[in-house]
Amino acid sequence: MKEITHSAQETAAFGKKIAAQLEPGDLLLLKGDLGAGKTTFVQGVAEGLNATKSPNSPSFTILQEYNFPGGIFRHLDLYRLDNPEFDHDTLGLPELFTDEQAITAVEWPERLKQMWKRKGRTIEVIFSYGSETEQREIVVGL
Repeated sequence: MKEITHSAQETAAFGKKIAAQLEPGDLLLLKGDLGAGKTTFVQGVAEGLNATKSPNSPSFTILQEYNFPGGIFRHLDLYRLDNPEFDHDTLGLPELFTDEQAITAVEWPERLKQMWKRKGRTIEVIFSYGSETEQREIVVGL
């Protein structure tokens, strides 16, 4: 599925639309440059899930968790991992990524050195800049 958005509001609205298709156990791998709209998209997903609050970028805390009526929505930002191999176990990433009761969105999944065997869907979401200032192309591998 591909969407062209022209504002942060449209990017969030697309995230909200995608939320309706998510289920516990899903893992969203969000890929794109800094400022490409990943966190804005996640805010829309959280809204669509009726999460308890709107996410902000977890760049410095790495992980944020939000309750929603169907379980837990996790938002991770791996950009600041210093040593991805060491940090996997320290942060409990194997448990977080294989949790069948949560929907997990991960920014900068390229920082992972491995992916763990999972039962849920792994959905790649790729963000690209468009030709206009606020324009984004978002491709969701559903």
